[in-house]
Amino acid sequence: MLLLDEIIKATGGRVLTKGPSSFKSLSIDSRTIKDGEIFLAIKGQRFDGHDFIDEALKKGDGAIISEDLGLKSKAFRVGEPKTIILVKDTFKALQAIATFLRKERIKVLIGITGSNGKTTTKEMLFHILSYNASVIKNEGNLNNEIGLPLSLIRQSSGHEDLIDYGIFEMGASRPGDIRVLSEISRPDYGVITSIGHAHLEGMGGIEGVFKTKTEIGDFVRVLFINGDDETRHGSLGMSLRKDLSCIRFGLSDGCDVRAQEIALYEGYSTYMLDARLKLKDLNLKVPVRLNLPGMGNIYNSLASISVALYLGIPVEIIKRGLEDFRGVKMRLEIKEKDGARFIVDAYNANPDSMRNAIYELMRFRKTRAIAVLGDMLELGPYSEALHRELGRFLYEAGVDVFIGVGAQMRWAYEEFLSLSKASKVRKEVEGFITEDIDVARHRLHAIIKPHDTVLVKGSRLMAMERILEEPEHAR
Repeated sequence: MLLLDEIIKATGGRVLTKGPSSFKSLSIDSRTIKDGEIFLAIKGQRFDGHDFIDEALKKGDGAIISEDLGLKSKAFRVGEPKTIILVKDTFKALQAIATFLRKERIKVLIGITGSNGKTTTKEMLFHILSYNASVIKNEGNLNNEIGLPLSLIRQSSGHEDLIDYGIFEMGASRPGDIRVLSEISRPDYGVITSIGHAHLEGMGGIEGVFKTKTEIGDFVRVLFINGDDETRHGSLGMSLRKDLSCIRFGLSDGCDVRAQEIALYEGYSTYMLDARLKLKDLNLKVPVRLNLPGMGNIYNSLASISVALYLGIPVEIIKRGLEDFRGVKMRLEIKEKDGARFIVDAYNANPDSMRNAIYELMRFRKTRAIAVLGDMLELGPYSEALHRELGRFLYEAGVDVFIGVGAQMRWAYEEFLSLSKASKVRKEVEGFITEDIDVARHRLHAIIKPHDTVLVKGSRLMAMERILEEPEHAR
């Protein structure tokens, strides 16, 4: 339960009216609040929770409201006793309650950040640790300055005993975001899954991504980092505390936890794990099988293994956890439909994850390779160059049909077709561009044939999973 005393200690608020002194959880949505929960009135860019206090109190057991806005409410005329707490700032109160519960209820917290693979790594590690420990994690991908503390409060409220591990992914779209999330969650250990070209609009370039992701290093005892990123970029270590212990995972020789003898198959992959952790005096070599495709999942598994080994989880449990794990929805999901194969990786997109997904498309193809791609968002002034680069990559990789969705994907479409027209070797490819996903869906259904392989991918706001819906005329 979430206790009234804990809320007061965390926020420094004062009780205006007193009803229940314990709550099942906390909610910021008056539409979904349940009996026994307390409502926290957040003021957002497009809404103000204080406008819905009365509605929330009819369903829930109380409310936390701001001093300056709360007294305007009609809430105090509610007949049955409800707990009303006044605070100076509800946004800060949310984060303060989360920090309080983290300190009081969670033994060890692991923070996961990175440009790609955060959610899958979090779910993999959760699966491994859950075999012999109590573990909580973010709900879905609630990983920002509201979602992370909200998840932390809700998940920790559901446990009576001290929780062994909390695993929380941290998203960032601008410098300072990871620092804020680390201040809230106070991680003991940190994971940086990868450094890539994501959220460049807010970060100001790849250097800003480096700086932001490595902010977690100022808070943790041990940092688990992608050693191959250091090989590619060369400056990751320079961004870290000099006294910070680091464990590197990847494929290159300098990594502490490596994957060797990698074999990629349809729907699964295998490799030989070579782990040498000096911090734990550990040296082992064991075969690993993942029931997931793709190189991206090799890296996700290495990140999870690194943390689990350091925490002392037996290698047998780690192997079992990885083999039982079946992936995350809309992350490189393989689906069969009308004789064609679909690779659905529609949860999000940036230049690096696009390239990885296209590699998988070409690896899985049997006859034609079709890419149905939506805009890569939040790239700012880099957007045109990176979309054009994607168009060139699509052509050079051998994609047969490219259906682009969105205003920015037009740049990729132009590059794809211009290379086709200029080529004297390769047969002409097929391209189509639209800003309407329904039009794209109809186009795909009109041209698709049995044995085609189709990649569906785009940034979350593009909702590219709708491509798999049946066109209206076919229903």
